[in-house]
Amino acid sequence: MRKFLFIPLLLVTLMSMASCGGSDNDPLTPETPGEGDDNPDTPTPGGNGRYLVLYCSRTSNTERVAQQIQTTLDCDILEVEPQTAFESDYNAMLSRAQTELAAIREGNYPAIKTSVESFGKYDLIFVGYPIWYGSMATPMQTFLHEHAAKLAGKRIALFATSGSSGISSSVSEAKGLCSGATFTETLLLTSSTLSQMASRVTTWLEQLGANREENNNNNTSMKMNITVGGRTITATMEDNAAGRDFLSRLPLEVTLNDYNNITEKIFYPSPALTTAGVTRGCTPVPGDITIYVPWGNVAIFCKNWSQTNDLIKIGHIDGDGISALNVAGDVAVKFEKQ
Repeated sequence: MRKFLFIPLLLVTLMSMASCGGSDNDPLTPETPGEGDDNPDTPTPGGNGRYLVLYCSRTSNTERVAQQIQTTLDCDILEVEPQTAFESDYNAMLSRAQTELAAIREGNYPAIKTSVESFGKYDLIFVGYPIWYGSMATPMQTFLHEHAAKLAGKRIALFATSGSSGISSSVSEAKGLCSGATFTETLLLTSSTLSQMASRVTTWLEQLGANREENNNNNTSMKMNITVGGRTITATMEDNAAGRDFLSRLPLEVTLNDYNNITEKIFYPSPALTTAGVTRGCTPVPGDITIYVPWGNVAIFCKNWSQTNDLIKIGHIDGDGISALNVAGDVAVKFEKQ
């Protein structure tokens, strides 16, 4: 008799455990949660290492958009997963979404099991999520919160899916979470436009200047041109996170300000270049392109200077090209990829 009583009690227990879940604000389609990635911290690589697609998806809709971007660009992709998997019960998902969003407003972010060591090699990072009650889905909010320092200085392109809600509130949330990043044009697909996903993604990527490239494409080169007046000189950037971040922002036109009697020509990139994981310490020689970490400025040295741990070398002007900058006063220049 005890065995027969145990079975219904077990079923009641399992049903109660499934009662806390989450949902999009306006779910497009139901979903049965899939199995988690065996190695969620390692992006699945594509042939084009310039871009990374990050996404979280309760239903398959955001995942479909992420895969469309990944296929179009042949780039890296990674799913951001909650520590506790989403339940399939619709009402439970609504309750979980409300509870987690309220917790985030109090500064308490729900746990996730996805992390990324570095974003240094990526020119552009796509961040996708469903919209819950007008807000960014909570796993992605946690991810951006935990990786804000690593994403500083990076370009981020947001894309989202929803039943009918707009994207503006979630964009504000993302900018608040990653204030040091640069945000591009966004893409929103609702229940009425999801069928147009392929064409809308293609148009959006064209607007962003993102395109499919092979690893041997010239855009993977660490070389750049510097135009000074009527003269063009060249430079080779360091293959580190800061050097790649600099290249990702080109073309760039700035005025280099003279500093310390033509010792350096400097400017302040906005936002500051990423320096996470980059070795500090440099004894600059003429032609060295550096970052002065305490101030965040780029300094191109026209003269020798003493060793300092506050400098990070990110490149060097080729040959005798530094002579074009070794002049009194400020200099207008244009940096372009080769």
